[in-house]
Amino acid sequence: MEVHIVKKKLGSRKELGRHPIEIDDTVNTLEALLYTLTRQGLTEAQTPKENHALSDSEIAEQAEEGRIRFAENYGENHDTLEKAIQRTRQAYDDSLFRVFINGEEITTWDAPIKLCQGAEIVIIRLTMLTGLYF
Repeated sequence: MEVHIVKKKLGSRKELGRHPIEIDDTVNTLEALLYTLTRQGLTEAQTPKENHALSDSEIAEQAEEGRIRFAENYGENHDTLEKAIQRTRQAYDDSLFRVFINGEEITTWDAPIKLCQGAEIVIIRLTMLTGLYF
């Protein structure tokens, strides 16, 4: 089934990106959802990127997200799936991000969820302020 992942920053109305993503129908808990997203993100990060000239439509599409990325590889990602899942779990436990499905916050790691075709999953990244203000 296809769902839409929306990434946001706290305190900003602007979306960091909206991405359609294909997931299994068997995803029925937040843990399973984050496992699937982490696995897909790790696979995408570890695939070599081909450097080619961007078309006008690609530039316009990326400009909507607020930045234009090239196929630069700034280092290889040698993470394992287990380590990536562990980091995702730790980040969730530390409240570094929140997950909303169709406008409803999911508050526990093993909470049951219902996803349907075209569901909107919003991931809000919470960042800590550092510097002069504590």
